[in-house]
Amino acid sequence: MVSRFIFIFLLFAVSLFANNSLNSISVKNSSLILNFKKPITKKTLFTTVIPTKKITKYVFDFNNCTKSNRVKSLHKLSSTIKSIRISQYKPKVVRLVIDSYKKYSINYSQKNGTSNFVIKLPTKISSVKKNNDIKNMFTEIKTNNTIAKNPSKPILIKSVRLKKQYKILIDPGHGAHDSGAVGGKYKEKDIVLSIGKRVYKKLKTLGFNVYMTRYKDKFVKLSRRTQKANKMNADMFVSIHANSITNKRKRNIIHGIETYFLDKARTARAKRIAASENRSLLNSKDMATKNVLLNAVFIGPKVQLSNKLAIDIQKEVLGALKSRFSYVKDNGVRGAPFRVLVGAQMPAVLIETGYISNPKERKHLINSSYQDALASGIVKGIVNYFKNREKELE
Repeated sequence: MVSRFIFIFLLFAVSLFANNSLNSISVKNSSLILNFKKPITKKTLFTTVIPTKKITKYVFDFNNCTKSNRVKSLHKLSSTIKSIRISQYKPKVVRLVIDSYKKYSINYSQKNGTSNFVIKLPTKISSVKKNNDIKNMFTEIKTNNTIAKNPSKPILIKSVRLKKQYKILIDPGHGAHDSGAVGGKYKEKDIVLSIGKRVYKKLKTLGFNVYMTRYKDKFVKLSRRTQKANKMNADMFVSIHANSITNKRKRNIIHGIETYFLDKARTARAKRIAASENRSLLNSKDMATKNVLLNAVFIGPKVQLSNKLAIDIQKEVLGALKSRFSYVKDNGVRGAPFRVLVGAQMPAVLIETGYISNPKERKHLINSSYQDALASGIVKGIVNYFKNREKELE
């Protein structure tokens, strides 16, 4: 009883400082209307799709927001929509979940100058005033399993039309005691995990089957990362890292983004970066093992496909960043013997998102807007790769 009282008190205290509040929800015609105190902004909204065997969950998180006690969930709806649940998920996060037996596209919008957030539902339905007034009013429709954003200009993601639902493994490098590169007080393991989560969420929203080698500050052996990709029969493996240079005189000069695929290193730069990323494995190996790993010649179709994937990702990342940020440099696409890519049975790349050792680029890497744009570029590169690949196979 005491703990419940404390929780209610905390919610009340948080509501005093939250910038927004959800006052009511209603259903009119084919729309679910959420009335907020203030208009929703891009920074406060997060959406994702969580597919399961029986239910597809369409999740909307409204950050820095509290829910009025008058707002209730809608249950026992129809053969298509199981429920529309809404809760105070966290002290400052209101969560809306549409539980659907079928997969379909959801469009949502917010008219300029209003505080009504509108989610389009599958078909025309009657107005709802009470909690359980909707019964058998939804019909199944064919979709591409995406959430298509179509609100005011700041929020826009196009749906993806592909022939299959691809499976992707995102690999944020390092973790736990393996911090990776360090710049100032910032560690590579933390930066790439943040970027990886953004890529994961964006791909989920577009309907891909997405997984990560680590979701938190955890150490995963290099060999087990691609083993996981192989075991789950992934269509793609993308490893995310941040670069560094030890030469103090060049730290303010060397910067840029580069994407790698598995191949024998042809430049001293590629050899140096691969050796740095392989260090956690190679430090414990003898010279013979190092030579086998670092001097192997990699050939075959997977290398060619990985090269194409690296080109698509590099191009889209640069496009996403250069349109919004300065001090963005293209270091190109290169082949190198990264141990984390060895053994992958699918197209696999490693992207160095920038130099954490460079003070200017480090400010970019820790910036949430920069991380988001970078993640969007990675996602667009992935989508373009699959589109181009499907055309090649027609």
